[in-house]
This record gives sequence, C-alpha cells and structure tokens, in this order.
Amino acid sequence: MSDLRVPKKGISITLPIVLLIVGLLIGVVIGYYAAPQPAVKEESVNSFAAGSLTYALGSEFNPQFQNLTDIKVGMTFGGSISGTREVQSGSPFSVFISASAPILYQNLMNRTHYASWQIIFATNQMAITWLNSKYAIPSTYPFWFENISANSTVVSASNASLDPSGFQAIEMVKLAGILYTDWNNTYVREAFNQNYTSFSVYNKAWNNWFVKNWGYPVNDSSALYHQLFVSKYLNKTLILTTEEYGLDAYLEAGSADYALTYISQAVNQHLYYYENSTGGNGLPKWINLGETGKDVVDFYMDINESGPSWDSVGNLPGAPIFYSITIISNHTSQQAIEYVSALITMGYHYLNDSKFSPLVQPFAIGISNMPSELIPLLTAPPAYIPVSAYE
Repeated sequence: MSDLRVPKKGISITLPIVLLIVGLLIGVVIGYYAAPQPAVKEESVNSFAAGSLTYALGSEFNPQFQNLTDIKVGMTFGGSISGTREVQSGSPFSVFISASAPILYQNLMNRTHYASWQIIFATNQMAITWLNSKYAIPSTYPFWFENISANSTVVSASNASLDPSGFQAIEMVKLAGILYTDWNNTYVREAFNQNYTSFSVYNKAWNNWFVKNWGYPVNDSSALYHQLFVSKYLNKTLILTTEEYGLDAYLEAGSADYALTYISQAVNQHLYYYENSTGGNGLPKWINLGETGKDVVDFYMDINESGPSWDSVGNLPGAPIFYSITIISNHTSQQAIEYVSALITMGYHYLNDSKFSPLVQPFAIGISNMPSELIPLLTAPPAYIPVSAYE
C-alpha cells in the first residue's frame, strides 16, 4: 500500500505546479497579442527621375519591378536640373535618374559629393512635335526649319536652366545651322556622302529662307538659333516651360503649334512628330543628339549648349543625350541597388518601347565607388566620347 500512496502524494503536489505553469504561459501569450507590436518595415525606394521617363518607368517598369521584388517604388518625376536642386535642399531621394549625365555630375558629384558615381544607360533624340494637323510637316518635305521659325507659328520648349531638353533643343538647332551651311566642315561632307549637290539643295533653301525673310547673312549658321531663341522669344512666339513632360499641354490647348522635345515624349504622349520616309526621326542623326558613333559625337562638339542670357545653363560642348542613374550617398540601401541593377539589366524592353535607345552595356562613371554588385554589368565609356559628355 505504501508503494501506491507515494505516487498519489506526488500527483497531489505536482498538479498545482503544472496548473500554475500553464496559467503563466497563457498569460504570456495573451499579453503578447494584446500588447502593440512593432510594425514590419516596408521595403521601398524613394526616387527621382526625369519627366521624360514618366511612362517608361512610372507606368511600365516600376510596377513590374515591385511585383517581382515586393519593393515599393515611390518616384517623383520632373526636370533633371530642378531635381538636383531638390536633392541639394534635402529631399530624401535614394535613386536619382537624369536626362543629362553632365547635369547629374556637375550638380550632384563634382565638389558636392551627394553622389560618387553614375551609370549611363540610354540615349534619346530630339524631335519636332505637333498635334494640330494644320502644322504637320510631311516626311517628303526636307526643310523643317522653315516651319518652326516662321513668324506665324508658336513654338514651345523647356527652359534650358531648369530642364536638359531645353539646352538640348538649343544644341539641335545650332547643329542644323552648321549642317546646312558649312560645306568645309569634314563631318558635313560625310553627312551628305561627299555629294555637294545634295548639300546645296538644303543650303539654298536655308539662305532663301533666312536671308530673304529676315536679312541674315548668307550661310549664317546661327540664323535658326537666333530666330527661335531670341527673335521669337522677344516676340512672344516662343514659350518656355519648366520641364519637357508638360509641353504637350501647350499643344493640346492650342497655345503652341510645335514643341521641341524628345522623341520618347512624342510616342508616350501620342504626339505627331517629323518623320523620315521610313517612319524614323526626320531629324538626321547628325543633329538629333541620339547617336554615339565617333564621327557624329565629334560633330556634336562643334557647338555648345549656351543660350541667350535669359535662358542659359552653361557652355559645355554639344554631346549625345545620355540618361544616367545614381544612388545618393546618404540614402544607399540594398533596395536601391536592386532597383538600379534591375533597370540596367531588365529595363531594355520598356525603354525601347518608348523610343529610348538603351545601351547594350551601360557606361560606368566613377566605377571604383560603385556597389560591387553593379560593376560586372558595366563598361568604361569609349575613349572617343569626351569627358564633357558625362562630366
């Protein structure tokens, strides 16, 4: 009997302890769920991008990136120059994408140290756009400069001191002036396949238009630039806006007849643009700033970006329209690195659909400062591209 009593005694002592432990555990569990829990931090990237990327990134690439990675992308679109000023004022952007590599370098890297590297990943082209069919320029009509410089037409463009497409429009019309007036220029001869007869057709039209209508000197290469950015501005038939993405509003309202903007804008905003006979850009590669071949890049350097005193950003030589991306040093994160990597490796399709020309292998500027994950994806810019094209 004693053997039986020992277990009973043990049970009578242990049961209260077990009940106590169970009660404590239940209390802990209830307390855990009743108490406020720290929120799970959502992974995100706060970014700024040139307004011309609104459709390619905002509507196309970013949603796909978020679906694949669960990283939320908050993106502000605007003029690249004004965007760099937002960074300088303390806006907490982690990724910054510019429509001009030199603007990014000068305002965020050179002596400012907001960023220490950039990647050039695509080019764009300048185009002449419109909405009202009254102002259509047929692909069979080669003298487009007459349409945009006529006294009766109103032209819109971006402000060169706020947005790169503004000074790139200035570069485009300056290059046209050389292309159609200077047969002694080696690259002009190359552009016309050494055929003076072909050149003389444009040259005669140029002089007939600018000499006869306004008294410009014969073969004045600055005639189109002056007529557009000086005379028409003073006559209030040139409208300047803060960024290229808003130029379509002037066309829609009928307050402007033409807009000088990127070909990507024409595609994304359903604008008509001056085309050649095959449906491409009617502005030749020698002046549309979208080419990266050596001779054309050298030709771009024959002019500079400077505009009139009321709308000028500097005097760097002409260069291809290079889009570049960086991560702001104080806001570096793994999510930002993932975004940059995805854009330069998987963004090709989305950019190409919007008439950008993505680089097969992007150019690295400041490669020694880059996150190691990005370096194998990049290459150095060709030696013939001048440093001023990205610095």
